[in-house]
Amino acid sequence: MKPRTTSTDSPRRTAAIGLVAVTLTVGATGAAYALATNERPAKQVTAGGVATPAPVVHVVPAPEPATADPLAGAEEYTQERSDAFWGAGYYMEDAFALADLWHVELLEAKGRAGQLLLDGQTVPIAPGASLDLTDPETIGMLESMAYWDAGYTGEDGITLAALWHVDVFEAKATAGNMLRAGQPLPIGPSGTPAP
Repeated sequence: MKPRTTSTDSPRRTAAIGLVAVTLTVGATGAAYALATNERPAKQVTAGGVATPAPVVHVVPAPEPATADPLAGAEEYTQERSDAFWGAGYYMEDAFALADLWHVELLEAKGRAGQLLLDGQTVPIAPGASLDLTDPETIGMLESMAYWDAGYTGEDGITLAALWHVDVFEAKATAGNMLRAGQPLPIGPSGTPAP
């Protein structure tokens, strides 16, 4: 057995070094804080030779800045309001636009819009108005949603691909495009359409 010439490979030694480093860091930070908060000025000597104690200065740490609560307005985003918002055909891009318009957090914007819909009022942004219809990714997303929302399945995509002599991805995209345009597909959906 070959003796070790260094013990730096020892997991215990590495852990011990890490523990010592953390302890020193915490200790130094605590000492610096104690010195900063307990520092007192020297006594002042008056003309008569009598030392008067200087006023004690207490350093009060500044309050931490308030951080934005990511769930601010979450209580406004109930399931009923969520169903109203998404059921009206809104997209996430619309929710971001409403949040910008109202200067509120995203969840609060969706909750407010959902409540407006439940109350029969008009939301200032129409469903889908925030979508960039010149963006190929947005068009692809809409085609995909139309395909799946109509109740078509992965197996239906395979059938359409064989029927149209294209790959499955292209078949689903073409089907989604046709569905968005209101055109019928040569086969019906195997699944259940979204409500």
